[in-house]
Amino acid sequence: MLKAKLAIGCLCLNVFTMHAVAAEESIRAVAQPRFTDVTQAAGIDFKHMNGMQGERWLAEVIGSGAAVLDFDNDGKLDLWLVQGGPLFDRSLDRDDGLPGDRLFRNVSSDHALKFVDVTADSGVVATGYGMGIATGDVDNDGDLDVFLTNYGRNQMFENIGNGRFRKRDWFDVDEWSVSASFADYDGDGWLDLYVANYVGFTKKNHKVCHDLASRETYCTPEVYEATGDRLYKNKGAGEFEDVTKVSGIGAGRGNGLGVVAEDFNGDNRLDFYVANDAVENLFWLNQGGGRFEDKALLSGVAVNGDGKPEASMGVDAQDYDHDCDVDLFMTHLAAETNTLFVNDGDGWFTDRSNNAGLAASSAPYTGFGTAWFDVEADGDLDVFSANGAVTALAEQVQQNIEMPMRQTNQLWLNDGNDKYTEAVGTFPIADVSRGTAFADLDGDGDIDLIVSNNNGMARVFRNDTPLAHWLGIGLQDAQIIGARVVLAKSPCRGRIVSSDGSYASANDLRLVFGLGLDAAPQTVDVAWLDGRVERFGPLQPDRYHRLQRGLGSTPQ
Repeated sequence: MLKAKLAIGCLCLNVFTMHAVAAEESIRAVAQPRFTDVTQAAGIDFKHMNGMQGERWLAEVIGSGAAVLDFDNDGKLDLWLVQGGPLFDRSLDRDDGLPGDRLFRNVSSDHALKFVDVTADSGVVATGYGMGIATGDVDNDGDLDVFLTNYGRNQMFENIGNGRFRKRDWFDVDEWSVSASFADYDGDGWLDLYVANYVGFTKKNHKVCHDLASRETYCTPEVYEATGDRLYKNKGAGEFEDVTKVSGIGAGRGNGLGVVAEDFNGDNRLDFYVANDAVENLFWLNQGGGRFEDKALLSGVAVNGDGKPEASMGVDAQDYDHDCDVDLFMTHLAAETNTLFVNDGDGWFTDRSNNAGLAASSAPYTGFGTAWFDVEADGDLDVFSANGAVTALAEQVQQNIEMPMRQTNQLWLNDGNDKYTEAVGTFPIADVSRGTAFADLDGDGDIDLIVSNNNGMARVFRNDTPLAHWLGIGLQDAQIIGARVVLAKSPCRGRIVSSDGSYASANDLRLVFGLGLDAAPQTVDVAWLDGRVERFGPLQPDRYHRLQRGLGSTPQ
């Protein structure tokens, strides 16, 4: 068996090993996770603009996302932040000189995060009214390309190497898209694209809505026509075909805000789950042959346990309870609570939000960006919600607070028995938070957060929580999104490689497994996209390992 001597250190910084806290007393002593706002020190000075003019146009309150990606393949994770700007009609082209997206290159050294703005040098000119971002290698040339969802025409930026992008006019549909997911749904080795569309709002059909006190407020999405999502098949050579209708996706309607791809029923085909705002969610199960069927109602994930549709925003899909099937978590509007759907392994999900301790504490908040991740590397998955209201909050109006929709973000810790307790006070700053990207920016084995704030400054939160042992995995192949990595000694501790989920954002493609007190070398099995399974190990903990297809052994 080939030993994975491809463990050449951290993928985002140079070789770096963190000796984790090994004593059980030290792990249990972590009563409060620690996240430090390092935005200013790291050189990030991005402010999102939503174009508010007092008209209460719906697009103003939705907000945008953020992405982490190593766009120049130097082993360090860079940041792409999505801009809104003045709100023009979708039928109009935007002029030069408008605020646009910004790309920050990671120039960190000595484990201190530092970024510089390289937008101008990169060739990125993204001045649409931006919403979301998705990352993936669409041409299999070894670097990450970028897809931007907009209020208006979407955009693709092809990575041409040497730190530069060029805009490709592959998508000419004029819609309001929010989130997107790259996934090879047909197994042909090329990344396809699912685009979640919101509602048919324009400035021309804008409606005036009122709250219970008869004050003008932002309308709810039900006021406008629900739209359908789109599915694009990657035909290779930079060509995408709209297969929305023939795939069955066109039969669905919703107010899509979040989307995630996973194999939810264990048939080795990637499915799509769509979080819809105020209407039933969509659960597109892959039938093979390029066809999908919505099984949301039959599977128990269209509505909550009370049978009511909710204002679903962000979404994540992982096997949080380590029972070898994929569960769902999504954020919602205040008073609805966030929702945990637990997969029973037979295609049926149960709303366990209350049982898990995730409901009551989320009720006062409106959540957007979200993900499961292991905060302290103790082996179980914690969960984060980026919060910010969508209507003015009375107490903030009385205090004359600008953009009176600010709320604090939340983190819930898993007690090891799949019960959650909110770590109150972890994020004391109140913002109008929206998209969140999750990544180990400094290569120390814990997950840091990049949060986009509506009409406010983006923030970078460095995870400074003391860690137990951990194992970092990065895959190398022509295509890695959708490949699955499993800890050999714990067959139900597996994850696919993906950058989607959360809300309108793109995450780190590397995987980090918390090992708790286990300091022993680890063995992992990798199921590549062509069906080949390889074993790699022994792999030393507390560092990243780069695993290349074809250099592992066959599991016995």
